[in-house]
Amino acid sequence: MNINQSNDTKLEVVIQLDTPDQEGWQQVLHQIENLLAEDDSASVEVVCSGRGTDLIRRDTTHLSIELNNLAARGISFVACNNSLRQRSIREDELFPFVTIVPSAIGELIRAQRDGKAYLKLV
Repeated sequence: MNINQSNDTKLEVVIQLDTPDQEGWQQVLHQIENLLAEDDSASVEVVCSGRGTDLIRRDTTHLSIELNNLAARGISFVACNNSLRQRSIREDELFPFVTIVPSAIGELIRAQRDGKAYLKLV
């Protein structure tokens, strides 16, 4: 197979992130960069829940530059409202590009129902 061969099907993925592991966060962002290098029109949604919400908190992440760059390229970052409530995290603690959904599980199911591939990398 030719690696430069184009496929008309847009790559769409939803990634579940629920780990407090900062190396894991970097791995997820690196994999997103790899995907965008292959297909810059890929649709990527990162659903953060539990301790994974620390990735998208302005005061707890060391990856703010990377997150802002990916968000500017159209990558969607989503926070589970159940996790935010459980962990007493306010909306104003998150980056402004983060969307809040009622539950991570519901968002993951909807994304898969809509045809997105599901990944949990860490």
